[in-house]
Amino acid sequence: MVSITTALALLSAGLYLDGRTRLSRDLAFGIPGLKTKWWFERQLVPNNDISLYNRFEDQCRIRPYAIALVYEGHSYSWRDLEIASNRMSHWYISEGIEPKDRVAMFMTNSPLFVISWLALLKIKAVAAFINNQIVGPVLLHSLKTANSKLLVFDYELSVSLEESIDQIRGELGYRLFTVTPQEQVLSRFDEHGKDPEKRWFGFMDWKQCSAEGFPRESRKDVVIGDAVALIYTSGTTGFPKAAVMDHGRCSLAISVWSGICKITEKDRSYDCLPLYHSAGAIVGIGQSWISGCTVVLARKFSTSTFWKDVRENDVTLFQYIGELCRYLVNAPEDPLDKDNKVRLMFGNGLRPDIWRRFQERFGVETVFEAYTMSEATSALFNLTSGEDGAGAVGKLNRSMQTTGLECHPWADCPPFDTNCANRFRGPLVRLFQAGMKIVRVDLDTEELLRDKKGFCIECDVGETGELVTLADNKTSQSRFIGYYNQPKLSNAKLIQDAFVKGDQYMRTGDLLYRTKDHFWYFADRAGDTFRWKGENVSTAEVADTLGHLDGIASCTVYGVTVPRQDGRAGMVAVVLKDAYWETDPKDVNNKEETQGDISTTEAVACSAPSAKINEKALEQFMVRLGQLASKRLPSYAIPRFVRICEQELEITGTFKNKKVELKKEAFDLEKVHERLYWWTPQGCYKPFGPKELAIIHAGRASL
Repeated sequence: MVSITTALALLSAGLYLDGRTRLSRDLAFGIPGLKTKWWFERQLVPNNDISLYNRFEDQCRIRPYAIALVYEGHSYSWRDLEIASNRMSHWYISEGIEPKDRVAMFMTNSPLFVISWLALLKIKAVAAFINNQIVGPVLLHSLKTANSKLLVFDYELSVSLEESIDQIRGELGYRLFTVTPQEQVLSRFDEHGKDPEKRWFGFMDWKQCSAEGFPRESRKDVVIGDAVALIYTSGTTGFPKAAVMDHGRCSLAISVWSGICKITEKDRSYDCLPLYHSAGAIVGIGQSWISGCTVVLARKFSTSTFWKDVRENDVTLFQYIGELCRYLVNAPEDPLDKDNKVRLMFGNGLRPDIWRRFQERFGVETVFEAYTMSEATSALFNLTSGEDGAGAVGKLNRSMQTTGLECHPWADCPPFDTNCANRFRGPLVRLFQAGMKIVRVDLDTEELLRDKKGFCIECDVGETGELVTLADNKTSQSRFIGYYNQPKLSNAKLIQDAFVKGDQYMRTGDLLYRTKDHFWYFADRAGDTFRWKGENVSTAEVADTLGHLDGIASCTVYGVTVPRQDGRAGMVAVVLKDAYWETDPKDVNNKEETQGDISTTEAVACSAPSAKINEKALEQFMVRLGQLASKRLPSYAIPRFVRICEQELEITGTFKNKKVELKKEAFDLEKVHERLYWWTPQGCYKPFGPKELAIIHAGRASL
């Protein structure tokens, strides 16, 4: 019999080894991963049971009258959603929708979004989730990419569609139907004195259709790579790209997610993230189709109602992005802050400086943080309940593919700051290290650096580089699917012969570094995309929109770090046309008189006469710039800062704007001696100076 002393010694040794190796963390991820792998490869694939809809149907069979969804005080059972989606499926069929057809969904968060998605899944059609905040050219591009002929929408979003309705119906050939009940729409027509006969859309009369279901056998031909949805994500350049979320990958993801978080039918999960993103839809809604839990769905996130909703609905889990948590922790304290039943929060982008403060203030015991992207072939996870690991994202396991949350990172972490967000991988998980590497990259050209043999160069410990992940399409675990209807953009994400001849890796566009203790840290986003207000912002997209404004000779957009703010705020450097500048004749004469007394280099620099900006013209320009930005860009994409440059922007040999110095200088008044403006709560640009800078550093800026 083991003595107490021996037992204590063994326990101490075990705790010591676990502290050194993080073996328990490996097991926390490894066991659900192995279970999912066995279930997927031994049950789903052999039985042709891949369809994600079948996971929902399983819950309908097991617990038909249990509550599946709660929305604004109304409860929907699994059977309620099944019958409603049956009816809507028959309506889609009556409109000519067939398997693999795409249907564009331009909708807000509501049960109708979920019902429409289910309706398309059960008839093997594909929903294209269109970001409900976009307008104009970006909206048209997204609809063109979906290559559909049918668009369903919430009537409250009709203004965004009406602006481009001629192109949507004429050039793209879309037929449009509103999911909003007919009586509600017609009452609004009456309120505004509009003629219902002149409307440009039809009504989805799906409630009159048959409630008959569709046999499971009808979905046996669904394969791993078939799409469950198209979800748009901002890339490093250009307009949004439609990432293909497929049945195999989504099934693996939500199963692992539910397993790691130990979500069961007894849980109630709060989802206030937009359903047009993979985080809100695939993870937020999809995980309930595996776990059987109840989803409490919110129309949108609200600081003032978040905890009220959580308390009133007995929520035990909630989904977050880092920005959401910052808003909540910065809100005024309330005696009811800890009055909740939340046992776990899951999501991505929770900053280290917010992490423990949030847990302690609101009494949330466990955090599950994830890092990946919509088109990712790998993922990083961290599940922690205490100080150890707070702020970290870890655990890569390529056998546990995730849905691809939109990455919500933070920037400017010191290389060896242990309080910084890091990625830790224990000994079991490090067996997969070959599929995930950090390589050297030229930050100006964004080109990966290669050695004399033509292979990528792995970064040393503490050296920042771009993360690349194995994209081996020979296995289901590391498949790269790419973007729908955009083969060139898909291929642009891939690199061949990265480390050996014949291999293939995916560029993530994210900059990371690692320490000798195997911690992995996020440093920055490479390329032309940055994160703000929980959304990815394409700088090329913003620059293209603003560049059409009369008066702009050239401009470049980039993200800058703002104290006490998550992500990076947009900033645009603008070069105005000559008409905005007035040359001083006296200054020209002075230049000519002194030219002979200076060196040739200095003469070149001084040869152009100095110019003075036309103040009235500049004031009018800034008004027009603000009006254009608010009209043509989503709120999160509006640049928060404007820099009026007095000389041409520097460009690379490939004619790309050099942004490194601009990013470093940002709105630092000691480095920037040109005019600066900032975006005010009034929705316009105002001059930015020492007083405004002090407001930002005090954390009182409303950006």
